[in-house]
Amino acid sequence: MSLTEKEIRQMIKIARATRSKAFAHRSGHKIGASVLTDTGEVFGGCNIESVISGLGSCAERTAIDHAITHGQYNVRAICTVDDGMTPMCGACLQYALLFSQMSDDEIFVVNADSKNHYNVTPLSTLLPQGYKTKSNLQQIKAYKNGKGKKKKRKKQKH
Repeated sequence: MSLTEKEIRQMIKIARATRSKAFAHRSGHKIGASVLTDTGEVFGGCNIESVISGLGSCAERTAIDHAITHGQYNVRAICTVDDGMTPMCGACLQYALLFSQMSDDEIFVVNADSKNHYNVTPLSTLLPQGYKTKSNLQQIKAYKNGKGKKKKRKKQKH
């Protein structure tokens, strides 16, 4: 299923708004992102830097995580907004691929700049040989309808 112009514009709007909230004290490079779910909801995210290298979070992953905290696991598209057409990093592409495995649907990546130019590329084009899990695929797919597989816990004696 492709994206409509209205969906793309809404994603760019949300990504632009969250970009202004980025915590980029080290680089000053603020990036905004948004995620469109199969329910039509759009969730924003921004990059968050840390004083310890490697502990920060990319905007794309915070947007996906934002959707997840609202019980939305089925991602249709991811959008990034920056001054230029900054592509998603490899780690974020791989993270997004996990969610495409949940539904077996293509995720579209919208890359936008601050002047409202954008392009749309299928995730499979950007990451043609990404790692796809086989060992726990059924557990991941259990989240497709918002219901993760719950393991039965043994009662503990206190």
